[in-house]
Amino acid sequence: MKLPFRPSLIDPAVSVIRYCGLKIIQRASGGIRGWIAAMLVTALSMHAAAQEIPLRAVRYRPGDWIGYPVMRYVTSIALGNTNVYFGTTNGISRYDFYSDRWGAPFTRSDGLADDRIRAVAYDFDSGTLWCATEAGLSYRISSAEEWRNLSYDDAGTGYVNAIGSGRRYIWLESSDGLCRGDRFLLDFREGTEQEESEDEVRWNGGRAGGPTGFPDHLFVEHGYFYFPEGLFQDRNLRQFAVTETLSDEYFNLWMGTWGLGVGVADLRTSSFSFLPFGPYTSRMNFMAWDGGGMWMGGQPAPEESGGVTWWDMEENEWTYFEAVFLPGFRSDAIQAIAADTAYVWFGTDEGLSLYDKREDAWRTFDVHDNLWDNRVTTMAMGDAVLWVGTASGINRVSLPLLEIRQVRAEALIHRTVYHLEVDGDEVWAATDRGLYRYLGAEDVWVYVPGYLGMTYLEAFAVSVWEDEVWVGAEDGVQVYYKEKNEWRGYPERHHPTGGFIHTILADSAVVWVGTDEGLLKYVKEEDRWRRFTIEDGLLDDAVFWILPDGDYLWLGTRRGLTRFYWNAPYRID
Repeated sequence: MKLPFRPSLIDPAVSVIRYCGLKIIQRASGGIRGWIAAMLVTALSMHAAAQEIPLRAVRYRPGDWIGYPVMRYVTSIALGNTNVYFGTTNGISRYDFYSDRWGAPFTRSDGLADDRIRAVAYDFDSGTLWCATEAGLSYRISSAEEWRNLSYDDAGTGYVNAIGSGRRYIWLESSDGLCRGDRFLLDFREGTEQEESEDEVRWNGGRAGGPTGFPDHLFVEHGYFYFPEGLFQDRNLRQFAVTETLSDEYFNLWMGTWGLGVGVADLRTSSFSFLPFGPYTSRMNFMAWDGGGMWMGGQPAPEESGGVTWWDMEENEWTYFEAVFLPGFRSDAIQAIAADTAYVWFGTDEGLSLYDKREDAWRTFDVHDNLWDNRVTTMAMGDAVLWVGTASGINRVSLPLLEIRQVRAEALIHRTVYHLEVDGDEVWAATDRGLYRYLGAEDVWVYVPGYLGMTYLEAFAVSVWEDEVWVGAEDGVQVYYKEKNEWRGYPERHHPTGGFIHTILADSAVVWVGTDEGLLKYVKEEDRWRRFTIEDGLLDDAVFWILPDGDYLWLGTRRGLTRFYWNAPYRID
C-alpha cells in the first residue's frame, strides 16, 4: 500500500520503513508533525480491500443531502472542464474557475464510497470524475449527476493510489501494480508500463510524482509567508506543507496544503491567494443565522485546533477565527451562538465572548462580570435582552448596555441549564431538574410540574410552537400544552427516541429531534416517527443542532455541517 503522496518530497527529516505491507513513518520534525501523525493513524486504521460497498445511493437523490466537512487537508488535485477538484481527507471540494466560486462538495452524503480520498482524476473523453477512497473507487458521469461505486475486490486491485486517463483507457496504480480498463465498460485488467507509455497517460495521485513547479517567490495574502521548498508559514510560526500542485493553461498554479486548504498562484504576477472552504472544526455544536450568512462552532476534537467559522453565504466566502490568536477571545470550544446587528455572542467553557462586528474586536465576560459560571451552556436572544444559561444558573444581559445580571430565583440558583427558548415575553429553561418557565408579565420564574418522575429527570432541550412545548428529557420526548397546563406523552403516549437528545425543533406539522443515533422526524398528524442516519445521507449520526431554512434543514453533526432538502416535492417520508 502506498501513501497518497510522498512525505520525503515535503520534509527530508522524514524516514519511512516497511512493515507487513504498510509504510510507517518512523520520525518527523518541523511543521508537518501533525500531518505525519494523521497519516499514520489513517494507515493503521485501514480496513480490508474486499469490504462491500453499495453500488450507488438508494435512499436519496442527488442534492437531497449536502455535507460540508473540514476540507483543509488536501491529498490530490484534478482539472476538469469547468472545475478544479481537490481530494481531501473528508471528500472532494470543487472550485469553478469561470465564476471564481466554490461549488457544493462531494461526500458520502452524495453517494461516495468513503470520504477519505486517496486520488481524484477527471477523464475528459467520457466526462467522468473519478476518485479512489479507502473503501473503493467512485465515479460520476456529469450527465448522470449520480455517484457509482466499485469495490477494490470487484475491480481486481489492491488499494488504489493513483488514477490516470489515457487516449484509450482509464488506468489505476494500486498496491498490486498497474491495471487498465475501458473507460465505459470498466473491465479492469493488468497493464504494463509499455502500454502505459503508449497510451500517454495523465496521472493524478501518487504516480503523478507529488507537488512540483514551486516558484522562487510568491506574494502571499493574509499575513502568510511562502518558502520555495513547498511550505507556508503563518504569523504564529506554524508551518503547513504543500501536498499537491497543478498547473492550468491560464498560468495558474493550484496548491493543496495540509491544514490550510487550497490556494492559487498567478505565475504572471507571482501573487498568491488562499481560498478557504468549509468549517474549521468537525464537531458542529451550534449554528446561528446572521443576515446573509451563518456562524458555526463546536468542541474541537482532541487532534484538531479550535476555531469559529463565519460563512458569508451570499458571496460563498469562509472566514475563520482562532481564539488562541485573538486577544479577548479565550476559548473556541463553542456551546452556543447568538447574533444581532452589532454583536455576535459565543458561549464557551471559559466565559461569554462577544465579537463587535463594527470594531472587529473581541471581549470575554466571566464570573468577575457577574456570570454565574464561566461554563456557558446555552443562549437565547429576546427583545433587548440576551438570556444566558450556565452550569450554575441563568444570567440576563441587557442590550445594548451590556449589563449582566444574575437571575436570583431560588429554584434556579446553582442549576445546570441545558437549553433556553424565548417565547414572546416568556422564556423556557430545560435544566438538570426539569422544566422552568419565565412569566415576563409578572417577572417571575416558575417550575413546570411534570409527569411522574420529571422532578428527578433532566430536560436537555425545549422547543415551543404556539400552545405546544416539546421537551427532550432523559426518558424521551414529552409534550406540554400551555393553555390546559397538562402534559401529554407520558406514560401512555410517551415518544421513545433512542440515543441522547441534543436538540428539538418544532413547527406546525413536524417535530425534529437531534440525537446521538440520527435525526428523528415526528409527523404530528400521523403520530409517526422516521429516523435518518448516515445511510440516508447524514455526515454523522450524532446531530447536535438544527437550523431551519424553509424547505431545508441545516444540521450540526460530529463530522461537520449537513444540508437536508427535507421538503422536496418527491419525498414521501
